[in-house]
Amino acid sequence: MKKLIFWFLMIEVFIFSEVKFEYGFDLRLREEYLGNIFEPVGKEDDNYFRLKTSLWGKWSFCGKNTIFIRFSGEPRFYLEKDGFLSRGRSVSDDEFIFENFYFEFKKILGSNWDLKIGRQDFLMQYGEGFIIMEGTPGDGSRTFYFNALKATYNINDKNSIDFTFHYAPVEDFMPIINDNHKRLMNSEEKGAIIYGKLNPKKEITFEPYYIYINREAYTINTIIGPQTTPGLELNTIGARGIYKFDPWKLRGEIAYQWGEYENGIDKRGLGGYIFLTRTFKDIKFMPSIDFGFAYLSGDDPNKPKDTGWDPLYGKWPWISELLLYYYFYDGEIAKFTNYNLWRTSLNLILSKNTNLSLSYNFLRANHPNSIPDIRTTNLTRGHLPTLILRHKFTQNISSHLWIEYFSPGNYYEKISPPDSLFIRWEIAFKF
Repeated sequence: MKKLIFWFLMIEVFIFSEVKFEYGFDLRLREEYLGNIFEPVGKEDDNYFRLKTSLWGKWSFCGKNTIFIRFSGEPRFYLEKDGFLSRGRSVSDDEFIFENFYFEFKKILGSNWDLKIGRQDFLMQYGEGFIIMEGTPGDGSRTFYFNALKATYNINDKNSIDFTFHYAPVEDFMPIINDNHKRLMNSEEKGAIIYGKLNPKKEITFEPYYIYINREAYTINTIIGPQTTPGLELNTIGARGIYKFDPWKLRGEIAYQWGEYENGIDKRGLGGYIFLTRTFKDIKFMPSIDFGFAYLSGDDPNKPKDTGWDPLYGKWPWISELLLYYYFYDGEIAKFTNYNLWRTSLNLILSKNTNLSLSYNFLRANHPNSIPDIRTTNLTRGHLPTLILRHKFTQNISSHLWIEYFSPGNYYEKISPPDSLFIRWEIAFKF
């Protein structure tokens, strides 16, 4: 049966009447500054440029099928060599890789099935990226790809179900120019996702899902030295929903996790969020105000099982860039877990091409830090105001300014970090 499907796909690829080829070149320049984040471990501020270049090509055939390739690089040029990220280097990540390489087939043999095979992005394809977004957290925002096979069953124009199988090695397995042996994952991972996208009514979106992962054991350096995490089999079931009742919008997501480490310890986790948005369409700058709460369970030291939330593929700045780095003091950068968040934000459309977002976030932990040397009974993580200004100069030139300021709470009292700052500016070109 597999051979039959393969040959049908090959027939669709090679027997066609028309081929369309498109190509382009993208350039993105960023400067990022991280101030005081790693002062407790004796590291200076980080300040560096990131220059991402991408060359892509897209072949379309049979009017509905495509082959897409994107080849990219994003070296970092450090202005300070004594920072936590620079580690005494002037340049890092100066390699060029296949960011995307996939085949996509629509309406296979006239059916309701679509198929996408290869290295592909899931950027904002599954909700807000709370749990499915980042397939390569080890290289930051250079890439987000998954090595995956995704089959989509289209129930109708508004409803579909995705079935995804993916594999994530520790290092890239495709050809690389100037290979730095970049660590993309802490350990090898295999997984599967079933994700429904349903719109029973115009005002309602409902997205149920199930995720399975099998993760190998790994060892990383923490604030108290090398620590090993056993291999894990983990199941996650959840759902996301949106209800629009103009001028209001209510959105939320909840997920439950269960599984077992290879050493026999049970794993449980609970995470979710709920936000209410009010938009004032008749007021200048069309302001919208957002109020909400997010919860990620923490590991309770008084229980024999691990009750901490596992972020799965959510290791990206869903809430904050700064907070991502502060998880170094919880054991692992970007492993978002053990917090409850109260958030309010204001969004202003200053002009057709300019948008300003302001937010204030108050964060608490649910349980003390799991690292004994810095454990405390205090649970206030801190206060986090943010500012994001976006401007689009033309259809092909865009920019942003991103500022975050974090005032740590008494959760971190044993390491006494000062207030910290994250600043990033960006300008991006598409040719």
